[in-house]
Amino acid sequence: TPSPMARPLALLSLLALLGASSAFLSPPTTAHRRAWVAAAAEGGGAYDYDVLIIGCGVGGHGAALHARGVGLKTAIMTGGDVGGTCVNRGCVPSKALLAASGRVREMRDEHHLKALGIQVQGLVNYDRQAVADHASNLATKVRGGLESSLKGLGVDVIPERGVLTGVQQVQAATSGRTITARDVIFAPGSVPFVPRGVEVDGRTVVTSDEALRLETVPEWAAIIGSGYIGLEFADVY
Repeated sequence: TPSPMARPLALLSLLALLGASSAFLSPPTTAHRRAWVAAAAEGGGAYDYDVLIIGCGVGGHGAALHARGVGLKTAIMTGGDVGGTCVNRGCVPSKALLAASGRVREMRDEHHLKALGIQVQGLVNYDRQAVADHASNLATKVRGGLESSLKGLGVDVIPERGVLTGVQQVQAATSGRTITARDVIFAPGSVPFVPRGVEVDGRTVVTSDEALRLETVPEWAAIIGSGYIGLEFADVY
């Protein structure tokens, strides 16, 4: 006989997989819908929700959309961070900074502009704070869109962190409220890796979180890590 966690974890893994690539998947088939709704019907109203998702980044948001798409009663705990790393401290603001820095670099390339028959009088400059505000405003707009999409589909958005306190039982960290769910999905996201012995002071040593705020533009910078985040900052600076 399967353990009490076996069946919930099976659905958890499936939904987490779907949520991770929600933008590229076709809608669930009728057979999928029937199977998931039948599974949710077991036990009637014994739980507050069919699915409770902890974390509201790209994975958590996608999982919530799929869960609602198959008729499951769904809640998501955002921890006050709708959109997660991608929207607030990653993909969205970084692309805004890339767009601004790329435009400045292009307009300063006098030789290239001359070849196109374009003349620019004087030095093309930028307003650091205005660029930072643009990136922040874009993230705010996308974050609002994500939250509205969840609420519009009937997902209960809970702006608290969740702590697993038992099988199919989660406690809201701030209010202390206990929430039960047939299946619990963990989608906590990621944080920057800081090597042991390195102290982040937010000014001379920063992670991508601080760098995206663009509070300063250093004369030079050494970037540790050559993944897409490191490459993006090399381009921005």
